[in-house]
Amino acid sequence: MARSLTRFQGSLVILACGVMFSFGPLTFRALQEADTWQYLFFRNVSAAGVSALIILLVRRNPWRAVVAAGRQQWLAGFLMAAMFTLYVVALSRVTAAFVLLMQCASPFYAALFSRIFLKEPVGRPTLVAMVVSAVGVMVMVGGNLAAGDGIGIALSVGLSVALGAYSVLIRSSPAQDPGVPTLIGGSVAAIIALVVTGAGPGVVVPAHDMFMGFMGGGLLIGLATPFWNYAHRFVPPADVSLLLISEIVAAPLWLWLWMNETPSSSTLVGGAISLGAVLWLTASTARGGRQDFPPASRRRRGLHVGVAPLFRRTKNGS
Repeated sequence: MARSLTRFQGSLVILACGVMFSFGPLTFRALQEADTWQYLFFRNVSAAGVSALIILLVRRNPWRAVVAAGRQQWLAGFLMAAMFTLYVVALSRVTAAFVLLMQCASPFYAALFSRIFLKEPVGRPTLVAMVVSAVGVMVMVGGNLAAGDGIGIALSVGLSVALGAYSVLIRSSPAQDPGVPTLIGGSVAAIIALVVTGAGPGVVVPAHDMFMGFMGGGLLIGLATPFWNYAHRFVPPADVSLLLISEIVAAPLWLWLWMNETPSSSTLVGGAISLGAVLWLTASTARGGRQDFPPASRRRRGLHVGVAPLFRRTKNGS
């Protein structure tokens, strides 16, 4: 049997992954010449490459891992590719504040999908934290919700729905390699970015920008998502989406420290409210000491934990 996490331990893993993901905007802002799609190409290629390398390091064949993953993990991978792409296109049509506000709705979609497909109820602490964190995000964005076109609004909503659905798919899937969705998602999104940029400036960029793409994809996504996917098995989907608000809260802080982009007082106050709600939820799960699994995964919740870096596999690899 693979190593098992408590709900509290899984929550801490997701919080840490959110903080790691939050460095992504910093790598994007550090670009010298590359445009958005060129950056996305190198980020996605490196994310897929690191995921494949991790699978190889635990003596598994990446192709066989993808084939054995099953339809749910394949769909999760395509959803990940869609989220990578939707985020960029949405930002080109509506404000970042609007996309951010829509992203805070993902825990509600995750709770709905979890209730319908996994028959998992949403606890009162989670509901309270969801509402409080949503208020915090609204304080963060303040009055910066400039109008955008209908397509941008629809894409922003779709991004939030996709994130909620992704959490449910990962939690319910019996697949064994938590790196597979990143391998699929990174590969598909890289192809999309290649097609777009290939019709324009191409993929030739300075070495510095290629390195930033590798940092944003290979390091931040390729290494963090196997942990994130593995923790889905022990944390309800609504909590997963909610705990990822740590990414939204932390990102402005790194831009402040390294890019001298001073956040507004509303960003700091709203971030403190959202982070406080998430930390309160994490503390409440620690006091509860529960280890919850959806009915669909109780009979088979083992993963090849070696594919999540630093997690040791058992002899039977299950």
